[in-house]
Amino acid sequence: KRMRDLTLLDEKAVRPPDFNLQDYTPADDRTMTITVRIAHDVSDKARESRFYYIDAIQDHPDGLLVTLRVRQPEEVLPWVLGWGSKAVVVEPESFRLHVRKEIENMLKHY
Repeated sequence: KRMRDLTLLDEKAVRPPDFNLQDYTPADDRTMTITVRIAHDVSDKARESRFYYIDAIQDHPDGLLVTLRVRQPEEVLPWVLGWGSKAVVVEPESFRLHVRKEIENMLKHY
């Protein structure tokens, strides 16, 4: 979401004295797993994409299985749609239906 209204506060952020950016590791809250099968003819491009959400890549007889870890499925929706018919959502079913609905909505405008 976009910020619309800002209010300047008198309160200032204070960095803890023992904070060290090099040692800081934020919590990994990407708890949802999405699996997408990418067609063989574009699998090299998928491997090279180095997409932040990719957790694992596995060769499969029907293509390349790409496992994504996300907070929300919307984070990877543009990436999946960008592969067009070369990508098939394997799981979860809820995300496959979400992609289908998005495609149907896109078709309404053509």
